[in-house]
Amino acid sequence: MSDALPGSAGAWVVRVRLVAVPFALLEVAIEHGNYPPGYERWAWATTAVLAGAAILSIFAGGRLLPLVVDTLVVSAYVCLYSFEPSSPVRELMFLPVAEAALLFGTRAGVLWPALSVPALWFFERQTSHELGEPYDLGHLLGPLGLQVLAGVVVARLAWSRCEG
Repeated sequence: MSDALPGSAGAWVVRVRLVAVPFALLEVAIEHGNYPPGYERWAWATTAVLAGAAILSIFAGGRLLPLVVDTLVVSAYVCLYSFEPSSPVRELMFLPVAEAALLFGTRAGVLWPALSVPALWFFERQTSHELGEPYDLGHLLGPLGLQVLAGVVVARLAWSRCEG
């Protein structure tokens, strides 16, 4: 019965990915004129990748490649919006972790957060520079630890349905 979850979860993730596209388009459009030089072009390119991946995921099978693409797209957004120190964009890193935990279980929920380290490191480096503050490793370790906890919770909640 454990294979019932990934199939239904995979269909659910495809729908969420499709719903994310208009929000991403709106965010990039709203920020028009606020980007540092060259950033807006990358924001539109990242959003085009998100939209293309969302459409392809309707027709393509598999779970790992779309998850990797989602992680790369979210990481790109985190890096792109690092010019806004107060932006809550780092919290987007929870989405691929939840997706990994939902599709692949607890081990993925614990391990997948490691893939967010480069984007979190870059975000903290850029914002500390922007604010003239020293780099704070806690701003990387805190979100990383919370992602691990969230990954475990999502996996346990999702996969417990298969056991019972």
